[in-house]
Amino acid sequence: MPNPLPVPTPDVPRASWDWRSGVRWFGAEFLVVVTGVLVALAVGAWWQSREDQAKEAAYLTQLAADLRETERAAAEADAFLLPVDRAGSLLWLSFYRSDPPPRDSLLALAERAMWMSSVRPVTGTAEALVATGDLALVRDDSLRTAVTAYLERTRGRLYDHEQFDRSWVAAERRMRRHVDPTESALRLYAPETLDGFLHEMGVPEADLADLEPPFPFDPVAFLRDEGALQDAFEMANAKRNLLTVRRAMAADARALRQRVEAELE
Repeated sequence: MPNPLPVPTPDVPRASWDWRSGVRWFGAEFLVVVTGVLVALAVGAWWQSREDQAKEAAYLTQLAADLRETERAAAEADAFLLPVDRAGSLLWLSFYRSDPPPRDSLLALAERAMWMSSVRPVTGTAEALVATGDLALVRDDSLRTAVTAYLERTRGRLYDHEQFDRSWVAAERRMRRHVDPTESALRLYAPETLDGFLHEMGVPEADLADLEPPFPFDPVAFLRDEGALQDAFEMANAKRNLLTVRRAMAADARALRQRVEAELE
């Protein structure tokens, strides 16, 4: 039997993938993703920058307040200590005078010369900036350097202050062997002041006029005592050095505060 003729079939186009269209689609999707990432990074960087600037401003504001407090404390100490320092110098020079001051005046100089008040700079914010690494938030390179230099100088000033203060304390303790502080208090302070002091200490009321010092101050013997002269000199010299350090601390604080406030403006 003869083979049947083949039945013709319509032509069916073969499926094909348009790679150009795929590349365009992939590029568009990739661009959307990259753009989104870049926008997110930019927004994050902008937000972080704003936070950093806010933290920087907060740090600098507090730093300026610390420095201003250091200046205030130094000025307050000067107001209190300058008359005291002057009394110490006059006490020392009394040994060289041909006409020494009267007994009560000399006793008053000795009493006042033994007063003291210490000044310590406020460095908490500057220390925190360095210790935490937040000093990097300060964008001005020269200001960052100024903060670290201020801390180094202040540490050196505090060391000097401690040494001079120890010298003064040692001389002051020796001076009290020559001057009875109770006698000077009885002669120099108002009775109501002493009564209030004794009352706070739990001492019963007493007639202060009846109290007599067991070792009354002898100005002639005092001014002829070589040890008293040496102690008076060491007290006066230590206070002069403490004054120099105190004013240097204030000058350092003032200079840095002015730079910080200029940065905040």
